[in-house]
Amino acid sequence: MIDQAAEPFHSLGLNKAEQVRMDDHTLMGIRADTLFRYDGCGRMLRSNEPAGRPAPHLFLGRTMRGHLVRSGAAVPDAVARRLAAMTEQQPPVGSLPVPPAVRAAVREALERHALITGEGGGPSYRFSESVAPPGEVVQVTNANVEVVRDTYPWLYQGLAGWEPCFAVVRDGAAVSICASSRIGAEAAEAGVATLPDFRGRGYAVAVTAAWGAAVRATGRIPLYSTAWENLASQAVARRVGLIMFGADATWV
Repeated sequence: MIDQAAEPFHSLGLNKAEQVRMDDHTLMGIRADTLFRYDGCGRMLRSNEPAGRPAPHLFLGRTMRGHLVRSGAAVPDAVARRLAAMTEQQPPVGSLPVPPAVRAAVREALERHALITGEGGGPSYRFSESVAPPGEVVQVTNANVEVVRDTYPWLYQGLAGWEPCFAVVRDGAAVSICASSRIGAEAAEAGVATLPDFRGRGYAVAVTAAWGAAVRATGRIPLYSTAWENLASQAVARRVGLIMFGADATWV
């Protein structure tokens, strides 16, 4: 999450060669590796973003091939094994949202270990081969970083940790941005935010498309995800032409 004033969106993409060699489940694993930092045992420690927030107790990714489970470092081994076994016993995935019964079972298992303060989750997308033209956007660099100083001050204070970054600029100030909220070895996750007075004009679509193309050019896979309840973000994904490849759920 990158916007103090507005909930950000995220983006993801694969070029044609990547789509041939990589299935959706492998891509979900790469996404999990991009989202979090891990200890030597493969347990999640913190989110892989500049702020470095604590990782959730559990990350559950779903594709039509099955489930992917990552447990937090503080979760006892016995609980982590139980949760992994629980997901392995689930029937084949028929739809991507995590079923209510699975959510309830995971929450019950985790609450025996620690207080659960929240749950989240939503769809994950990849780019199609053809992406809408980015429109009128500018890349934010050290040379023009002043455009985000007043509207996105956190970005102005540490641009290097969020690059590449693209913006729609009006009257000298960025009103919509897409930046790299999490950067991994193979992929980057985008964070998109638009000022309230400038929403509904296609700006988020433009900056997301530009960001995805730029990340592809670096050799990484651009990633896009959002929450089920964030209908505006899902609309951005549709307008960019993204394809849902999976979904996730988290417990914190």
